[in-house]
Amino acid sequence: MTLNREWHDAHELGQGAPMDARVAWHLEHAQECGCREIPRTVREELARRGIDEPERRRD
Repeated sequence: MTLNREWHDAHELGQGAPMDARVAWHLEHAQECGCREIPRTVREELARRGIDEPERRRD
């Protein structure tokens, strides 16, 4: 999977970010870069919120 450096540089997720920010970041990341899987804790939160896990961008 190719890293979208431009997207990552413009969208930093700070360590200790609240779950709402983590969910939003990973949802957008899956569409814009998808260089890695969504972490288990965020996947569990998506399921709890009734949000389908998005497909990762495939370049």
